[in-house]
Amino acid sequence: MLALFLALAATAGARAQTPIEMAASRLAGPIVHSKQKTLAVFDFSGPGNRMTQLGEKLADDLSVAIAQSSGKIRVEDRMTIEEKRRGSFYAPEIVLDPPSVLVFADELGANAFVIGTMSVGEDNMLSVDLKAYRVNNGKGITGIRVSFPLTKEMAGLLGTNISAFGLPADFSTYPKGYSLPMCTYCPRADYTPEAASKRVEGIVELEAIIGTGGLIKNIVILKGLPGGLNAKAIEAVKKWRLRPAMGPDGKPAAVREIIEVRFQMF
Repeated sequence: MLALFLALAATAGARAQTPIEMAASRLAGPIVHSKQKTLAVFDFSGPGNRMTQLGEKLADDLSVAIAQSSGKIRVEDRMTIEEKRRGSFYAPEIVLDPPSVLVFADELGANAFVIGTMSVGEDNMLSVDLKAYRVNNGKGITGIRVSFPLTKEMAGLLGTNISAFGLPADFSTYPKGYSLPMCTYCPRADYTPEAASKRVEGIVELEAIIGTGGLIKNIVILKGLPGGLNAKAIEAVKKWRLRPAMGPDGKPAAVREIIEVRFQMF
């Protein structure tokens, strides 16, 4: 009788796993099986390409749940990831481009990373598609989908945008009726020895404010390249001089602009 009572008490006191905890268990197995030791969980995006506080919170929850579900994986501290993201001038939207996330994960020293994409159905169910990748070759490890009701609290977090790129709110869109800035002095970015030896080619995509004096500020990285080329792109752009955009009133105006810095071997 005592044994039965204890068993019933344990059952009654057991807490059902949350959808994120169940997702963590399903992700941890394949990651451990693939012999990845260090994992980084990045902010979830969506719906669409939006970055929200809900994406941050669910990524926080998943990170904690994976760390608790398996002692064989060291999960990177989420606050440390955020500090390094800001310190490396990566925009929150870096997670929208898996190759760029791979570059960032490698800089963190992680062996694997997880990204998530959120969507909301007509039934008010929130679905999160989770994908885990290896860092050494960019190949996928596993992918799962988890769905659960969108609560009022979650909806509030979903409505809070964090995709300001560190730029002032009034530069959230390119103003209509404004002319484009024009380069007057825009030297090419230099290669690093590491990137040159590996013959890395591609485009570093930046977003920034071009001020009324033609100087570029508030630079963030939307898409990156390995081998130290992100830093070289920012270094070059900071030296650029442009003829500023002109507003509808014919006066110089500050605008938000996407800048592509191309690296190509000759």
